Amino acid sequence: MVPPLMHMFLETNSVKVILRIMGPTINCIMQFCKYTILLRQMSRIQKSVNAIKEDLTSATAENRLIFRSKVKILRRIVIVAAITMYGGGLCHRTVVPLLRGTIVTPDNVTIRPLPSPTHLIILDEQKSPTYEILFVLQVFAGFVAYAIVCGISGMSALLVLHTCSMLRILANKMNRLVDKKDVPEMMVQRRIADIVEYQMKIKRFLKNIETITENIYLIEMVGCSCLLCLIGYYIIMEWENNNTAGVLIYATLQTSFMFCIFIVCYIGQLLVDENRFVGQTSGMINYYHLSTKHMRSLILIIAMSNHPMKLVAGKMAEISLATFTDVMKMSMGYLNILREVV
Repeated sequence: MVPPLMHMFLETNSVKVILRIMGPTINCIMQFCKYTILLRQMSRIQKSVNAIKEDLTSATAENRLIFRSKVKILRRIVIVAAITMYGGGLCHRTVVPLLRGTIVTPDNVTIRPLPSPTHLIILDEQKSPTYEILFVLQVFAGFVAYAIVCGISGMSALLVLHTCSMLRILANKMNRLVDKKDVPEMMVQRRIADIVEYQMKIKRFLKNIETITENIYLIEMVGCSCLLCLIGYYIIMEWENNNTAGVLIYATLQTSFMFCIFIVCYIGQLLVDENRFVGQTSGMINYYHLSTKHMRSLILIIAMSNHPMKLVAGKMAEISLATFTDVMKMSMGYLNILREVV
């Protein structure tokens, strides 16, 4: 991360070269910050994972089907994220520099391109075996960065989709509160207590998720907005140079980062939709079969069910599909400005 920055500020004055270096550098800074936050929140993550294990262990057959349906969504998300990220990222770090070939300057100096241009104070990065070692290290650094992207996407999707499963189970509990007439008073009392306890459990679990992910999502939104803008600029540059392979590789990379943003916004939208469904279900309870005392107990249940549950990015932006369209519009707007200025 530091050598590319040194190359950017010490060795080059070309704006286009600086922009080419900025993309991989921003990505490395993003993943470093996200991984650091992840390590700091490890105790909360462990607490959430233990809660998921307990829920799966004590779940009934019906509830296991609900959990399983969300796990299928999680599996698809992780597979597609891994394929697109590793496919585009590794091609960018291996194929693109090899396609450029060696460059001979007017001073008859041969330059062999690296995945990310580097400036070393002590060593000459163009001499063997320094060049080969740097090339391999930068490829492995790409492996680490893409593993962080896929891991964090999978982890956040796991936590949020488990919350969605819990909300669906809560809705089922509400539907069974008064599933027939003449339900015994003690049975109704136990069901109401179970609903309230489960609501509080969901609130605590979601609060833990918000603490873990809010800063990660903020970095994701800001960083991916910049990367989508820069990669779009790279695609235009490769198109102007008639480099079809470069266009395809950068288009794949663009798709992978778009999908990363889409994952975050999609699971945020799922949470909003499930919370809305719980609110609607709470309003459809057959309260007229209950006694006056138990009717009063439903007031707080309905109020809590209609309280919005949502993910936020740094306490500033709500995570939903509307946010995804905002990020895409902002990235394309910055890309148009970049095309006009550079």
